[in-house]
Amino acid sequence: MLKLNQDWEFNVLDVYNYKKFGQYQVLFDFVRRNHDKIPGDIVEAGVFRGRSLIAMGMLLKEIGSDKRVFGFDSFSGFPPIYDSKDDLKAFEILYQNKEISNEHWDAVQKNQAWRKIISKCNVNVSNISSSGDFSSTNLEFVKRKIDLIGLDNIVLVDGPFSETMRQQITAPEKVMAMLLDCDLYASYLQTLSFFWPRLVSGGVVYLDEYYSLKFPGARIATNEFLRSHTGHLKMAELGLGDFERWYLVKP
Repeated sequence: MLKLNQDWEFNVLDVYNYKKFGQYQVLFDFVRRNHDKIPGDIVEAGVFRGRSLIAMGMLLKEIGSDKRVFGFDSFSGFPPIYDSKDDLKAFEILYQNKEISNEHWDAVQKNQAWRKIISKCNVNVSNISSSGDFSSTNLEFVKRKIDLIGLDNIVLVDGPFSETMRQQITAPEKVMAMLLDCDLYASYLQTLSFFWPRLVSGGVVYLDEYYSLKFPGARIATNEFLRSHTGHLKMAELGLGDFERWYLVKP
C-alpha cells in the first residue's frame, strides 16, 4: 500500500487525512478501537471521488484488519428527480417544527444568501454545494485512485440505490460501521432501511448531513426513520469552529 504521511500528499490524491483530527473522527476512531471486537464490514453510501472511502481502506490495512469497505454510488451525480423534502424551503419547515435550532436556521439563511451572491443565480439543491450536483466523478476515476494506492479491500457497487440495495446484490451480511454521505432524502431513507437490519448491535452510522446547511432531506429522512426504529442519536465532540457532527448507535 502506498504510504501517505504529509497533508499535501492526501490533498493531491484527494484522500481524507485520517491521521489527524477531522470531520470523520468519530467513525475512524470507532473502527480503530473495535475492528477486532465487533463483527462486520464497513459501508459507505455516497462515494463521489472516493475521498473517505479510500481513507477507510487505508486505515484497515494499517491496523491489520481483514474487513472490507463497500462503496455504493451511481458515480454519475445526483438523480434527475428530487424529492420535495430536498427543496431548500424544507429547512423552514424544520425550523417551524423546532427540529433545528435558531443558530442552525440562521446559518442556513446566511449560507444561501452568500451562495446566491457568489454564483449570481438562484440556489437550489443541485447547485447549493461547492461540488454542484456531484457529477464530476466516474467509476474508472475512483478505481484508478484505488489501484494507485494499492488497495484490495474496497468493493465498489455501481448504480442507483433503488437497484443496488437489494438482497440479491453484492452487500455485506454484517455491517460494523456505515458512513451516510448521500445528501438526499430518498437516498438516506433507502440506505437506512436496507442496512439497518445488517448493522450489528453496537454498530454505528455516521450521518454526514444530519447537520447540514444544504440538504434538509437527510435530517428529515433520519428523523422519520427513528420514529419506527430504535437507535441512539448522538452528537460528536466538536473541533474548534466545526459543524455539529452526528451519528447513530444501534442498541
